Amino acid sequence: MISIVTGTLDRKHLLINLINNTVNSCDKLELVLVDGGSTDGTIEYIKELNHPRIKFIEVGERSSYPHFMNLGIENSSFEWVCQWNDDALLVNNWEEVIQELDANYDFYLFNWKYGTFEDITNKDWINGTDDYGKYHRNGGWFIFDMYNTHYQEIVMNYGIYSKKIFREIGMYSNEFMYYYCDGDMSRRAYLFGYKHKSLDHIKVCSISTEKKAYQVPNDSTVYYRNHEEYKNKILNDKITLLK
Repeated sequence: MISIVTGTLDRKHLLINLINNTVNSCDKLELVLVDGGSTDGTIEYIKELNHPRIKFIEVGERSSYPHFMNLGIENSSFEWVCQWNDDALLVNNWEEVIQELDANYDFYLFNWKYGTFEDITNKDWINGTDDYGKYHRNGGWFIFDMYNTHYQEIVMNYGIYSKKIFREIGMYSNEFMYYYCDGDMSRRAYLFGYKHKSLDHIKVCSISTEKKAYQVPNDSTVYYRNHEEYKNKILNDKITLLK
């Protein structure tokens, strides 16, 4: 079973599709939704829904990406944790994801690209023959699994971690506001020797919405500094272990 963890803030209009795409489509999922102080009816909607496999955590105010992700992980029920966004929809059936999970790998990267709700049933879009895909590699699909190139990037935008990673080398680093934090986590897992698998056939539609994320000026500096530390198996004090 999989715990899908994400934050949300004033995005009630996205939650119906999110819920239908996750916990309403597969009974082997739970959704851990961390709310940053919504005032658009999100809180009332989720509480009235009273879904047995939605854990709703109210922070009360806007927080950072590592804060709400770590809080969600701490309150999740299962050993596999899916890094997600409230504007993301899985194109595949979740059973296809579950079938991939085994003891030989510790984390998994999903393929993704920007689209609309209607695109997830559009074969041209899925196969990368849409207009957007003409101008982007792989038909617009992205998996950042390029560590052994000069880019030295392995970034989980969407995917799954085994909780043993969070227990042994820590959760998302509290040094970040939002951007670079997800890449910091996947780079750390890779450089500390955890095995991963890129799943090109598992596809995620990232709905084109107004983003609420923002970064602080030193996020990229921290990201590249941490990279050097991780290569030497060093964890700094901004990283906490899952208990």
